[in-house]
Amino acid sequence: MDPMSAIAIAGTAFNAIKAGFEHGREIETMAGDIGRWMGAIKDVKEGAAKKKKKTYGSIEEEAFEEFAALKEAERMENELRQFVNMNYGPQSWNEIVRIQAQIRVREQEAIAQAKREREEAIERICIWVGLLAVLGLIVFMCVVAWNVAQAEQALLMAGRH
Repeated sequence: MDPMSAIAIAGTAFNAIKAGFEHGREIETMAGDIGRWMGAIKDVKEGAAKKKKKTYGSIEEEAFEEFAALKEAERMENELRQFVNMNYGPQSWNEIVRIQAQIRVREQEAIAQAKREREEAIERICIWVGLLAVLGLIVFMCVVAWNVAQAEQALLMAGRH
């Protein structure tokens, strides 16, 4: 997602979070908005870091939009950090960031595990296909050998008469 679209999503979620704090809502009731905001901020930062094909405007326009999105993301993050730390203690934001990192690690591990399981399943399928092919070849060779033996026996019987 481009930084400007991501910052628009982040802004909408941030306004909902800010309104929630102003109305005394607990952070737990705003988990969806906070999650949407954090995802959008991540998209802004990742979008700015990724090399992308230019789709519109000049390099200068793109650079300014990216800069503006990063600065707006930084402003929102600072303001939200202050809200969280004021309401839940001075280390609360750091705790959230630590939990995010743990969740990302778990997700990466789950993706790696799913990839390993998929590769193992493919490997098992290949082994079974190979075994069935070898077994089929053995059966075919036995049938051919039996037919050859039958043909030889028929020739021997025909030669005696």
